Amino acid sequence: MKKIIFFFLILISSCSFAQNVAINGTGAAPVASAMLDVASTNSGFLTPRMTTAQRLLIAAPATGLLVYDTTLSAFLYFDGVIWRLMAYSGGWLLAGNTLTGTEFMGSINGQAVKFYSNNLERMRLDATTEEIMMNTTAPTAGNILTAKSTNTLWPINGYVTGTQPVAAGYFENNSSSNAGFGVLGTVGGGSGSAGVRGIGNTLNGNGVSGVGQSATAFGFRGSNSNASGTGAVINGNGVGATYLITGGGAAITGSVMGVWGRVTDATGTGGIFSGNAAGATNIVGGSGVSGVGTNIGVAGFSSSLLNGVLRAGGYFDTGAGQSFAYVGARTTLNVIRKIEGNGTVNTVVKDLNDKQVVLSAPEAPENLFQDFGQGQLVNGKVHITIDPIFTKNIIVNEKHPLRVFIQLKGDCNGVFVSNETATGFDVVELKGGATNTKFSYFITANRADEVLSDGSVSKYSDERFAPSMGAQKIEKKETRPLNDINETEINRTRSQNK
Repeated sequence: MKKIIFFFLILISSCSFAQNVAINGTGAAPVASAMLDVASTNSGFLTPRMTTAQRLLIAAPATGLLVYDTTLSAFLYFDGVIWRLMAYSGGWLLAGNTLTGTEFMGSINGQAVKFYSNNLERMRLDATTEEIMMNTTAPTAGNILTAKSTNTLWPINGYVTGTQPVAAGYFENNSSSNAGFGVLGTVGGGSGSAGVRGIGNTLNGNGVSGVGQSATAFGFRGSNSNASGTGAVINGNGVGATYLITGGGAAITGSVMGVWGRVTDATGTGGIFSGNAAGATNIVGGSGVSGVGTNIGVAGFSSSLLNGVLRAGGYFDTGAGQSFAYVGARTTLNVIRKIEGNGTVNTVVKDLNDKQVVLSAPEAPENLFQDFGQGQLVNGKVHITIDPIFTKNIIVNEKHPLRVFIQLKGDCNGVFVSNETATGFDVVELKGGATNTKFSYFITANRADEVLSDGSVSKYSDERFAPSMGAQKIEKKETRPLNDINETEINRTRSQNK
């Protein structure tokens, strides 16, 4: 035993003066580039072993100091500033790890976990807000996942292929809040930007599709909290969107059709429009459109300012041209029409049994105004002065005479009318009679022409059997049903993916 100890003392003494040292069981010389060359085929090199607490108590650790942490079951070295795990020592291998279920990726202290590429931070798990941030290092209060982009990249892009009814993204809100939502999109950039935008580029593809599954759930809702805001803007046919500066519930623009409302029920109404805070009202049998207002239900306007062009505020037709009517119209000859159409003009009264019956208005080939009155002869003659308002609105001349009809109320020689003007006429008893007989009269005259606000003249006076504006040509628009969303199938697939 003494001889062995003596041998090792000689070996150590001799090696202490060598440039490098070899420790092995074969007597081989050390590798020239190694200060210490330890070689063995049946044993290993054992570094100092300690707990994390013990490691952290090492005073002024030297740069490069190596220990095995028994708490972490990993090798750590001191880089001059902090202790670091050695590569592949208790870490994640590039080719993957075999896990037991207790491993995790992340930090065990209050430091964020960072992910880099090309030496730039791309994603961070914030230790304070517990937020996942991509392309940003600034957390956003209330967010769990934040993705930002300052160029043409999409912060988040969901993409699916195949034939199954799956979704590229799914968001579900099970909050009990009455103001909850599945997706919220806001815009803080240009006027053409969108908070949420959908693009349908295949047959029957929908840019955005919403489905309401209860009486108080809605497939789509657009709102605007600004006093001059518009709740929804919709445009089709490739034309630009237009909206009212003062705002509105919805602004819908198209090149051939702005809005098409259709119901499938035999007694349904295609659209109900209410103004003045009025409620919804429609006729029981249904209609194409129902307009409701406190004072005016429906208002129609023609925006044309051209003369010689047929225009009207409203046009109504049975659909086959058998009965039509223009309302608030102006003919190609610039004559104003209150109402023009075929058929009769009628009013409704009650008969002796209180049943409603119809009276028809008399109509003439000319535009005539009429008035009625009564008078009395004084010693066989009297001058009747026409109401000045009536006078202002008629024309009386050789071409347009005043027509006067007298009905006597007593016995006399008869009467004749003379000196007819727009302001009055004389009633004279025949054969020089001098009675004081009473009478009633009926006068009619052509309506005077009217100078309109644009300076043009509506020539009522010369019309006689004026040409009709005629029925408008109508066309049937081709319609096609759109494939409905198979909500049952989507729900089934969605449940399987949970």
